[in-house]
Amino acid sequence: MAKKNFLKIISVIFFLCILSACTLKQAMQGYEKGDYVASIQVITNKLNQKQGYPRDSLKKSWLNVIDLSLNKLESLPANTLDQKIQRLEKIYQARQLVGSGFYANEFSGFNQRYPLQQINLDLAKLFYEKGNSIQLLTTESYRVKAETYETGLQHANYLDMASLAAKYRKEYSTRLAADYYQLANQSAKLKNYKTASEYFSKALTAYKSYGEYKDARSQFDKYNKLWRTEEAASLFEKAALKERVATRKVDYREVARLYSEAADVYIPFGDYKNAAGLAKVARNKSIITVAYSIHQDRGDDYCGSAYSQRLSERFKAKLEAKFKGYPYQLTNSMNSDIKINIDYASYFKEGRLEERNQVQSIVDAQGSVWKFNQKNESRKNEYELKADIYTRGDLRINKSVSKQKDSEQINVIYSGNVPAGYKNKTEGSLKDRNGLCLDIIGDVERELDYALDDIARQALRL
Repeated sequence: MAKKNFLKIISVIFFLCILSACTLKQAMQGYEKGDYVASIQVITNKLNQKQGYPRDSLKKSWLNVIDLSLNKLESLPANTLDQKIQRLEKIYQARQLVGSGFYANEFSGFNQRYPLQQINLDLAKLFYEKGNSIQLLTTESYRVKAETYETGLQHANYLDMASLAAKYRKEYSTRLAADYYQLANQSAKLKNYKTASEYFSKALTAYKSYGEYKDARSQFDKYNKLWRTEEAASLFEKAALKERVATRKVDYREVARLYSEAADVYIPFGDYKNAAGLAKVARNKSIITVAYSIHQDRGDDYCGSAYSQRLSERFKAKLEAKFKGYPYQLTNSMNSDIKINIDYASYFKEGRLEERNQVQSIVDAQGSVWKFNQKNESRKNEYELKADIYTRGDLRINKSVSKQKDSEQINVIYSGNVPAGYKNKTEGSLKDRNGLCLDIIGDVERELDYALDDIARQALRL
């Protein structure tokens, strides 16, 4: 027991050593790619997880990587305003990583040079300066200016930055709403009512924080109803024309689709000319009724030990799964559109025991002659499963599936003056009816699936 615990402890220590080495490798990869913050984070995450340092040599390596990364961050260029922001943002991220935790004292110099409150204030000043420098030439420039002030506010509420952020956010929303409003009116003049309604909706969304934008609400309602009425009328007319000449189920499925689309597009304003009801009527006319019969001509129905492994249950499950949803409807009616028949038979031949005896005579390396008896006992079982899948009614398809499998076992038995090295042996494995059936049922079901797919596909043309 003590030995087992010792081995367990050794395994844990070995695993932790591997993890520690991996941590150093990941940190170095980040450092080499110039992602110094990520390099630091790999190590601080592991330290926070362990709540302690690794062995001395690794501890030194880990802390050294962090020191190198911090030095790189402090050395980043800061010539332009954007460079200053990028540099200070990364220093801020690093400061958050190394400024707390049991290891914070290891980086006291860095933490003292960059107090969080001062970094936040310096970043706010930089974003304030950047926001002031953005020229307002387009609607998009108002968004950029507002977001720049808003980013600065995440660090500190510097001077009038909050009011400037709110001012330019509202101006951006106002201008964006105006742009959409103008596009909406242009689309309305071109009688593109759907596009007009979409632009009026976008104008409302752009300005929603400040209330309603002009008459965009009433204009949206107007053009939304206009395009939906036109679209519903067009779809309804197509459905009615198609219905007049419909003779097949596939025709009625198209009629049902068109009526249904007319109903859906007009749904905010009610039911367009009873389109939903007409779609239901057409849908019912488009249904393909399917009856089926599964019959075993001969053999045993079982293919395994469980009830669900009966051949009839397997075939029934496949068929019902294929035809359980629209536009198919399973039925017991004699007047179904299609009748699917699956006739199957299984054949099992249990082999007889066959024996063959012979006398072996060999001369070994020393010249001695060995004579002994060898008896070969063999038995071979064979299994075959056949299935005929055929349809009657409005569709006539015939498919056949046939799969065979056999297994043989040979026992070799030695007797008499048997030399060393000659041992009784068994070759192969003799499977019974269930075992052989289970070997081939997957292939049979796969071909049955193909046949049912073909029936379902061709039935859609009725």
